[in-house]
Amino acid sequence: MFCKNYSKTEMNAYLNTKEPYDKAGAYGIQGIFGKYIDHYEGSFDTVVGFPWSIIEPELKAALSQ
Repeated sequence: MFCKNYSKTEMNAYLNTKEPYDKAGAYGIQGIFGKYIDHYEGSFDTVVGFPWSIIEPELKAALSQ
């Protein structure tokens, strides 16, 4: 994941919200901090947390055997 440049003022404003304090790494791209994300590589689901689009076909294949 690649972040845009942000100022100290912008970072302090973010830190004054509740968002960074319940996240691993102190940010989530689906929340307030998302406006500072320039781009990411790969599946959004994987970046956010769980690659369901990858796991679901594997589970279906395993269950159908």
